[in-house]
Amino acid sequence: MKLLAFFYLLLPSLYLSQDIRFIYRYKFVIDTLKKDIITEEITVLDYNNQKQHSIFTGLKHIISDSTMSQDFKKGIMSFPDASMKIRYIVEKNSGNTVYFYTPNHMPNPVLKIKDERKMKWKISGEKQNILGYSAQKATTIFAGRQWTAWFTTELPISDGPYKFSGLPGLILKIYDKTNTHYFEILSVQKQKSNYYVLNDDTYKEAKEITLSAYENMHYNPLDLYRKKAFTGDIIFRSNEEKQQFLKNIDIQIEESKIHDNNPIEIDH
Repeated sequence: MKLLAFFYLLLPSLYLSQDIRFIYRYKFVIDTLKKDIITEEITVLDYNNQKQHSIFTGLKHIISDSTMSQDFKKGIMSFPDASMKIRYIVEKNSGNTVYFYTPNHMPNPVLKIKDERKMKWKISGEKQNILGYSAQKATTIFAGRQWTAWFTTELPISDGPYKFSGLPGLILKIYDKTNTHYFEILSVQKQKSNYYVLNDDTYKEAKEITLSAYENMHYNPLDLYRKKAFTGDIIFRSNEEKQQFLKNIDIQIEESKIHDNNPIEIDH
């Protein structure tokens, strides 16, 4: 029993000596008019301890890009997993600089948005146990939402899911006041490789812009598909197929305006 207890005491240092993958479940409400419909997706925070660098995105995104890359090498043309919801990437480095990458494999090129906003945390003495770790409560206001986080100093990594960081330990759980955006850690894993999703070719020429410049670029990506259909960039087998495509796009655009009304960031 003494040996077993000693092993568990060593676990944090063992994990911090190499690359680590933190798996989070992300629950969110897309349509505030239908709060009973909760969407779930498994997300990943890959952390490189030596470089103090992390990548956050959806697990389906990582798998989809990896599959497409392997298919391409075999001469097979494949498409992104249509079921994935989290297609963006958040990159953080040792200087606490945050970059947000827009989804790849879209009509528009990938943008790399530099986010220099700092989070001001209020730490309380309230504690709870999460995944076997002693977690402490902290609160902040970020991008128009009030957030409650639970972090652990037993994993002394100032990081967390999405853009959240700046606490003296890893964020294990974080949710907003409306409880329509909720991240909770599921597991901590030792990485077997240094593969990061940013190795995908679609990110190599990402254009870096400021957050304010991005704010002024409000557009619906579906509009780009519509424009490409009219300009002939998308090839159809018949005019009927083209008209059906445009009809479906118009329906999706209108539905997105009505039902996709609960972004994780309300304002900048």
